[in-house]
Amino acid sequence: MSRKDELVKQCRKPTGSLGLQVAENMNKNHRELWQWGFSHLDFTGIKSILDIGCGSGMTVKLMAELAPNAVLSAIDYSPDMVELACNTCCELIDGGRVAIVQAEVSDLCFDDASFELATAFETYYFWPDLVNDLKEINRTLKPGGRLLLVNECYSDPAFEERNSRCVSLARMQIHTPAEYEGFLSAAGFRLVKLDTIPEKNWITALAAKA
Repeated sequence: MSRKDELVKQCRKPTGSLGLQVAENMNKNHRELWQWGFSHLDFTGIKSILDIGCGSGMTVKLMAELAPNAVLSAIDYSPDMVELACNTCCELIDGGRVAIVQAEVSDLCFDDASFELATAFETYYFWPDLVNDLKEINRTLKPGGRLLLVNECYSDPAFEERNSRCVSLARMQIHTPAEYEGFLSAAGFRLVKLDTIPEKNWITALAAKA
């Protein structure tokens, strides 16, 4: 297997030296995607955020800047990524604005109605039980809370060759834009806005707790 393929496999649960390289690559290559995703939100007044699958912690750090009055919690199920994210956000953690823990989306270690906003960048692909995992996120959101999903690929014939390779190597799930409303609705969300950049195969879904 080529090194490139090994790196794609690592995207599921970055671990060890290859995992750290994956995180470094994401920090370099995903900033435009993150900023595009952020542009779908108004962070004014938001005081509680959960980031699911925080990876290196860079998205947490960026959101702390965009929502200066918010306290942020983040999870990742890779111990190596939790350690890296804690290093990335060490000043914010020391200041009491950020907490990062190892956990899985299927069993979130937070009380009901804890957050106004949940975000997931490039992670829904790997959730083991999509609808039930979304229901678990829904449980942690306050009434009217929102969920932002940001992904750099969705099912589209124009990108079939690239996407099918990634799906196979990293055991990913991807959907068409039309399918997003269905699985979000099944989990108790109302789709607020779905946006794509077809030439890049990027997709953002903003949903509200129904």
